[in-house]
Amino acid sequence: MKLRIEKWAEETQPFKESDTANEFFEESVRCYKIGAYKSAFIMSYLSFKTIIRNRILGCTYGKELVKRNPKFWENEIIKKLKNDEIWESHLNTIVEASCVDEKNKTDMAILHFTNGEQIKVAYNYWRNIRNDCAHAKKNITIDNATVECFWNYLIDNLSKFYVLGGEEYLLRELENLYKYYRYPEIVKPATVNAIINDVNVIYNKNSKEFFQELFKNLVKVAVGRELVNDANTKFWDDILESSHEDVRDGIVEVISNDARYFFNFYNYYPRLLEMSIALNPKFIMNDLSKWLKEPYDNTYDFKKIFWVILVEVLEKYREHVDIDKIINYKTLELIDSFEQDERNLRVLNSKEVFKKYIFELSSWFFHTDATSQYNNYRRLRSEESERIERCFNYLEWDSECIGKINYALYNLKSSMESRSNDSSRANGYRYQSICRRIICSNKDKIMIVPNVDLNEYKEVFEILNDCNDG
Repeated sequence: MKLRIEKWAEETQPFKESDTANEFFEESVRCYKIGAYKSAFIMSYLSFKTIIRNRILGCTYGKELVKRNPKFWENEIIKKLKNDEIWESHLNTIVEASCVDEKNKTDMAILHFTNGEQIKVAYNYWRNIRNDCAHAKKNITIDNATVECFWNYLIDNLSKFYVLGGEEYLLRELENLYKYYRYPEIVKPATVNAIINDVNVIYNKNSKEFFQELFKNLVKVAVGRELVNDANTKFWDDILESSHEDVRDGIVEVISNDARYFFNFYNYYPRLLEMSIALNPKFIMNDLSKWLKEPYDNTYDFKKIFWVILVEVLEKYREHVDIDKIINYKTLELIDSFEQDERNLRVLNSKEVFKKYIFELSSWFFHTDATSQYNNYRRLRSEESERIERCFNYLEWDSECIGKINYALYNLKSSMESRSNDSSRANGYRYQSICRRIICSNKDKIMIVPNVDLNEYKEVFEILNDCNDG
């Protein structure tokens, strides 16, 4: 049966930062299990101090801390901590210096604590017990309770011993990991988990604040404009799939409060929609719907993910979406990135999305008198006309669709008889050509519309026959 400390170590992996610290910890557990409690305590204590030592030695921003004497970090911190004869006592000096009040702090105070006096008392308590053990004093009793109390101290306090304090360290280290994640020879990707475990301890239910600050920093160093890309998905996996609920909630809250973050992350993590709704049941109605009706970007990736998300919410949460507000000229511009498949077409046509784009948003297309076509000259020759044509190709045809285009062609034929201006007639011929393309491209769908006698739609019927002849 595993001890509580073993389960904690497996979940948080604090000793993976150092092979030596890990060896000390594993030895302490073995000693505890055979009743050698004094050895168990000493090994646990050594693992604790070794971790702190290695965190300082591995700090990537230490030289920045002492601007008056650039050599201080190397000479007074690094060299002394690397000296096997004095490193333990020197670490004690660093902790002591870091616990004093702000006005009396020296350059040696590289660890920051929110309650220095409390840290000092507890740290010195366990240091004194360790010294008593090392000197074999007869009046000191070390039993299982002593070891377990120290382990509790370890669990509660290890995350506080970082250069500049946990908050600053975690931000800097995660940013550094993010920047160089694709280069394992520079950073250790596995340390993301260890850092996130400490985020959970330090921030708990306030982890949103941590991720707000982190995202603000990462935006400055991100490749392009997006935080997530093909090369760093594992980095984000370790955070979004963290075993700590408060951590997951914190990052999801930050992502789901910003359209750019949400669309970028959703492209790689579709489950983010459910996570956002679980955190905020009004997410779709209050936030996502607004982002869908007012697209912030026009890049291909954004346009593509727009349709993926729209299909998802219409299929699973359609009562939360006012589709009429999303049907607008801004979203029509995204249609060229729509990828049709059976599911996408089924869901969007069930809400008459393409029908609304054609017959409600683009009603001008069916005004075929000479004046209207003159006024819509540019639109008929623009990408807008091409987008309407695409919508026709995605449409689930019915009698109303056939009747609308038939009526427009009928009116055009009457109008063409009275047109004497060559440009006006060219407008009409162009419209006829577009309609022919639409009808012939959708011939198979038109032919199987139920309860429709195509003989009653003369203009469409004639074009369909021409398609056959062609």
